[in-house]
Amino acid sequence: MKTKLFLASLLALTVQQTVAAQTDALGYTQVDMSMGSGYQNRVFVNLADGNMVSQPANTWDIAFYRNSSFQFGSRINDALDIEVYTASTNLADWDTINISNLASWGAPLYNPDQTTDLSQGAFEQGPVTSSNPNIPATGWGVYNPITHHIQGKAIFVLRYTATDSYIKFAIEDSFAGYTFRYSKWNGTSWEPTETRTIANGTDDAYFNYFSFTTGAKVPNMEPSKSAWDLVFTKYYTFYNNIQMYPLSGAIQSPNVKVAVVQPEDQATSSYTIPADNSFSSNITTVGHSWKGIGTVKNNVVYYIKKGSDYYRMYFTTNGGATTGNMYFKYKKVTATLGITEVGKKASFGIYPNPAAADKKVTVLFDVKEKANNKGNVEVYDLTGKKVYSAELANQTGLYQKDINLSHLTSGNYLVKITYGDHSETKKLIIK
Repeated sequence: MKTKLFLASLLALTVQQTVAAQTDALGYTQVDMSMGSGYQNRVFVNLADGNMVSQPANTWDIAFYRNSSFQFGSRINDALDIEVYTASTNLADWDTINISNLASWGAPLYNPDQTTDLSQGAFEQGPVTSSNPNIPATGWGVYNPITHHIQGKAIFVLRYTATDSYIKFAIEDSFAGYTFRYSKWNGTSWEPTETRTIANGTDDAYFNYFSFTTGAKVPNMEPSKSAWDLVFTKYYTFYNNIQMYPLSGAIQSPNVKVAVVQPEDQATSSYTIPADNSFSSNITTVGHSWKGIGTVKNNVVYYIKKGSDYYRMYFTTNGGATTGNMYFKYKKVTATLGITEVGKKASFGIYPNPAAADKKVTVLFDVKEKANNKGNVEVYDLTGKKVYSAELANQTGLYQKDINLSHLTSGNYLVKITYGDHSETKKLIIK
């Protein structure tokens, strides 16, 4: 009964809101995002509709990654300042684990911040490997090619540094969910071992969440995969090349890529969307890189790419732990790519324009209706000589065509798109 009441009160604490339309003279929306005093919340932000979902950060301990394929992973809750130690790589040692041996267990493990894979947390940094190079291991277990299960091998001890408390933990099995065991340290001995199984579930989120406090799954702790682009949260990083340290900032969704431009004027109407190879899937590309000490860096701009849409974003306020305020401005800049109708069946744009130093540009093509034949993109110099040609697929929907013009000299060119019986030409500058 207590667990049900706790979960009910937790759901009541979830706050969902939409960014008010505070648009400046340059078309940027001001977002007053706050994690709250002491970074007590984590906040999911969706740039497409300005929706924000704020939830208490400390109501879960472990999150289990889930999807429909054979991909496995987990994360510990950095908001709880957890260190993870590998106590053994043999589950048979469960009853003999003694926290007095902590100093011999090696350096603590953390969720990595320099990674492109959100699912690979602290446990996946564990020492378990496979003796067969054709059989994968996860850091905590080894894949069984016959049963298709991950069979757990490692015993971890979680140390909560703020309270100096301990939990013994092991993932026993993973297949369409996770079976795990845990035991709490009461100050003198381990309490009885608890075993739980959490199925992947059917709602469209990246993780399932579990609380050692309640001994149960914590529901509704993140929006659906398509409903957020950035989550503002605490995370550990190797700070100033000295030690792992918890900081707060933005972790990006696997659905987006981010390019950082520094220096660049923030409040300006003149800018160039970075080349496609400038965009990164590193989960902390934004991270805390916009922060000064109690202020923000005034020359850092972030370009966020989600599908065929681009957003330009920069920060205006860093309130620190006192308020948790992280105010920023952003606007959708896809429309600035110069998209032009090609008859009634398609439209296109080219970027960056002027082209970047590598002379690679992208044609963004929106096909509303299939033509009788495929389209073409052609590039001409100013004498009328065709210097590049490629075919565009006969399909509907948004897609892009990357073209390499590195063989061309600097100057002005014309890009011609032909689709069906219609064509359109745009000027392209190559520096």
